[in-house]
Amino acid sequence: MKRKIFTYAIIGILSILTSGCKKDDINSNGKVELYLVDSYSKIENSCQIDETTIKTQASPLIHYSDFISYDSTNYTFVLSDKAKNTIYNMEHSVFGAAFAVKANGVLIYSGYFWPSLSSAICDWIVIDPLMTSSGNKITVRLGYPGTIEGQAIPDNRNNSRIIEIFKNDNKLIE
Repeated sequence: MKRKIFTYAIIGILSILTSGCKKDDINSNGKVELYLVDSYSKIENSCQIDETTIKTQASPLIHYSDFISYDSTNYTFVLSDKAKNTIYNMEHSVFGAAFAVKANGVLIYSGYFWPSLSSAICDWIVIDPLMTSSGNKITVRLGYPGTIEGQAIPDNRNNSRIIEIFKNDNKLIE
């Protein structure tokens, strides 16, 4: 009888530990990262990126640990000082530097680091890298200087995968 109780106790403890590890693994494996893009093609005569052609750099420019929070209402990431400095100190072309946002290694959306000093327009997703000089925030916007009437830009900034990852780690501001 004591042996049965002992066996059931061991099975119960192992079940609890195993289920706890699975939950922690899900949270610790959930990550959103931002990569610079090595190569891509544009769609026709626009800035729109054909996302099927994207090849990102091997390592992320911004690691998940450098995302402090994400405000899903205004599409703003708060970054660590390290990530802020990385973006601010990049070479800023007036025609942008392509990036890709991935959730758990899956491409969610692409865009450009498009500095506000550029006089060129962009009909795709943009982040102004120069705005990091006034704080640790980057806002992901549709188009530069804004959207063009009659032209739709696919908007995956609040993709459910991104939202779920930030929510699970208490990094989401709604």
